[in-house]
Amino acid sequence: MSQQHHSTIALSLDTPVASLAGIGPKRAQALAERGISSVADVIAHLPSRYQDWRQRTPVDDLKPGIIAVLEGELSKIDERPMRGRGWRRLATGWLTVDGQRIRVVWFNLPAYMRGYMPRGQRVLVRGRVGVAQDGRLELAHPDVISLAERAPRPVRPVYRLPTAVGQRLFESIVARALPDLAQLIPNSVPDEIRGDAMTIGDALCYLHQPPDAANPAALQAGDSPAHRALAFDELFAFELALALEHRRSEERAGAAFVGEPTLTKKFAAKLSFPLTGAQQQAIKEIGADLERQQQMNRLLMGDVGSGKTVVAFWAALRAVESGYQAAMMAPTELLAEQHFRSFNRMCAGLGVRVTLLIGRIAGYERETVLEGLARGEIDVAFGTQAVIQQKVRIARLGLGIIDEQHRFGVFDRARLKALGATANVLMMTATPIPRSLAMSLFGNLSVSFLDELPPGRTPIATELRSESENARLNEELREEIARGGRIYYVVPLIEGEDDEAKSVANTATKLARAIREARIATLHGRMRSADKDRALRAFRDGALDLLVSTTVVEVGIDVPEATVIVIAAAERYGLAQLHQLRGRVGRGSAPARCILVASDDADEAALARLEVMRRALTGREVAAADLALRGPGDLLGARQTGALPLKFVHLVRDARMIEKARALAEQWLMRDPSLESAASAGARIAVRKMLTQGFSLGDVG
Repeated sequence: MSQQHHSTIALSLDTPVASLAGIGPKRAQALAERGISSVADVIAHLPSRYQDWRQRTPVDDLKPGIIAVLEGELSKIDERPMRGRGWRRLATGWLTVDGQRIRVVWFNLPAYMRGYMPRGQRVLVRGRVGVAQDGRLELAHPDVISLAERAPRPVRPVYRLPTAVGQRLFESIVARALPDLAQLIPNSVPDEIRGDAMTIGDALCYLHQPPDAANPAALQAGDSPAHRALAFDELFAFELALALEHRRSEERAGAAFVGEPTLTKKFAAKLSFPLTGAQQQAIKEIGADLERQQQMNRLLMGDVGSGKTVVAFWAALRAVESGYQAAMMAPTELLAEQHFRSFNRMCAGLGVRVTLLIGRIAGYERETVLEGLARGEIDVAFGTQAVIQQKVRIARLGLGIIDEQHRFGVFDRARLKALGATANVLMMTATPIPRSLAMSLFGNLSVSFLDELPPGRTPIATELRSESENARLNEELREEIARGGRIYYVVPLIEGEDDEAKSVANTATKLARAIREARIATLHGRMRSADKDRALRAFRDGALDLLVSTTVVEVGIDVPEATVIVIAAAERYGLAQLHQLRGRVGRGSAPARCILVASDDADEAALARLEVMRRALTGREVAAADLALRGPGDLLGARQTGALPLKFVHLVRDARMIEKARALAEQWLMRDPSLESAASAGARIAVRKMLTQGFSLGDVG
């Protein structure tokens, strides 16, 4: 398709970004990985920050650390490879302002600026003032706008984008789509109850193209009238969906577990440790749910190591002693296998018939398992998505347990329920969410909390290091391996997409050179399942000392000998994810350490966030800090199917808004219980979209 044809396409909200001018297959793929596949997604992708270009900074007021806006004439920009980093290019030039020359420097000139630099023209530049090696002031990584080309927007949006897509290109797509299409995005809140709040279209235009009078501080804080309008509209739809789901689940019949508690009593007596008070309370709540005639829909939230699995095993035994079968689904084969082994160990002698159903079980063995489930001869099945394949039939499924439930899509959860029309559902997650917030948000679920750790859990010491200390760190890792410890080493990239030094392969190679005696392997998401399993098994069984991995290791297996986890470029992760990763160690009796390595170019805000992580030891502390710092976008880790579909809400700042939205949603449902009226059209669309995105943390169907 020609460039000319690209540019004349009539846009609609459904137009794929791949068909837009300047977006080839590679850029389209990079945007799709950020959830931007259509023009509607482009419009909904809000700026991550704003630049104020209105006030010029006098040259005499320049000092290190401040953000300066300077107007002057730009000299020729010289580029050369950086020593030791051949693919990076150092670019330098001079800006003449009121007769004074200010050095400008880019340590890796962005691709979209190459060949663009307006040499000899009047320009505006904006960047942070630093100090060069010779002691002179310089502007590092400034943005440059040619005054001959266009006047800059007084308040300019900046987007978080993949490296393949430049700011200017994305701004041009937004500018083309916004005038005609923003007003076509429906409002969830009906006109008659919205009051004087902005429409969605007006709010989006305001945020992408702030008016001259806009307050940059309010925009930066996400606290402008436009932000509040988007947040409330989204919360209204969210609360409508919760109310509808809750109403539906209350009407759904469930298997009632009323058998004599023979197995559960024996199980509790066999345990080699006392249950915590939180575990006892969760068992009491789950037990009461399971005795009812209505289907249980309960979320069990607990920190890493808080004992969720023991509670789940109790619930499975309660199903069996009441004449039902139970199935427990985990996101990885190794985790399913671990649950299977743990259950067999903890429930030995109880006479419970157990099976494992994962992808590698095939042929006659698989047919035997399927036959046993269909005839009701197997009491408890542990598995992955293999449990919900088309051929699986479970004669009397009374309980479905979903571990790390946010890693499964809404349709996976629905298929598990479909195996038993009256099956109760228990979901588990280690994602830290504050109790008050969970109770407020998950109105369609019952929630139990495990907020105390069993006695004997090894505390994990968390340390913060800089990238420049890696040589000393490698020496410490060598000593740890010599003592018999095993090490996880987490890096952000599979390949060198934007920083080769932080990729799996490159890191493994460097560590192999630095610690020659270490047995090292790699693990990442593009590997085949069998290869991933092989690496994890080798690490678990002691055939490896050091596992270099991406965050796929976040949901892993118990390796009591794992004593250290190193997280490189730790500033790239949210606190909740860092906490999940930290929970990979500290599962044995030996002291455990989590070492957060900050990149040398990490800014002050990122370092402050990592310092918060260093001090926050429990999931509760991490949850409160993470929400205060980041809002909900990645509340359940990276945005995956099944996570909260809240793009615009900041759950701490907008806490009061949640209650207001819930009250308004309940009032509206009393008027229009099925959202069938014309006034509910926007709400109907939004609720349907939330459900198809995998919103339902519990009830679906």
